[in-house]
Amino acid sequence: MADPNLEAPPNYASPEFEIICEGFRCGYHEDDQQATECLLAAWQADRMNRIAAWNMQKEVEARAAEEANQAHRLQEEEEELLANEESEHEQCEVEKKKPKMNTLTPGLSVADVLIHPPSQYALQKLSMFNYIEMWYFSWAGHLDAAKHHDRSQADDTFGISKIDDHLTVRSIASVRASHHALPDHKLPVSEFLKAKNCFLEHTRKANWPVTNLDALTKNFWFLETYPALQLPLGEKIILTYASRICHNWHRELKVG
Repeated sequence: MADPNLEAPPNYASPEFEIICEGFRCGYHEDDQQATECLLAAWQADRMNRIAAWNMQKEVEARAAEEANQAHRLQEEEEELLANEESEHEQCEVEKKKPKMNTLTPGLSVADVLIHPPSQYALQKLSMFNYIEMWYFSWAGHLDAAKHHDRSQADDTFGISKIDDHLTVRSIASVRASHHALPDHKLPVSEFLKAKNCFLEHTRKANWPVTNLDALTKNFWFLETYPALQLPLGEKIILTYASRICHNWHRELKVG
């Protein structure tokens, strides 16, 4: 549709409109000037109607265009917001995966005696609430872990371990037992009793249930004070009992 504001009026005095003017002369007894004026007035009235319709159409189109632009802007803003949120989420995930260093406490002194922690294998066992020989928490176990510490730190080898019937890939240092480990009943009682203190400390760090820790502590105290220790084979009897009962204890916990 063309803009009616730009239209020029027709030349009603031209021969093309002679037949219309003849009708005005015969039907209304008007001369040529009057006929031309009537035709021009009708054209102008029609033009004004078409201009009003044109303006209304343009207003509708302008509103539609503005609404479309606004919807497009909102969509772009929403997409930008989602992209920023996704980028922030990805950045947070990256930050979570970055190694974290705890902040130090100003003025806090180091310990007088620095003891190497148990092996990664032993700590992994504790974190999974599994049975682990007390030897790993003895002085010999600490020395063994310290001896192989540098090698395990640089070892990128991985091994497969089984956790609740599922196979997982872990660092070889956390799944490899020591060849020097001894069962509990082959430890001297003095070494066993010293190791259990370190064992209990690390079970607390591994977030074992308080009820279970209390039961273990009481059990160790009963073993340490049991009168049968004074018998010739008392120490072997007590440690054999401890070894068997701890295996059974963990087994029963696993099956509920």
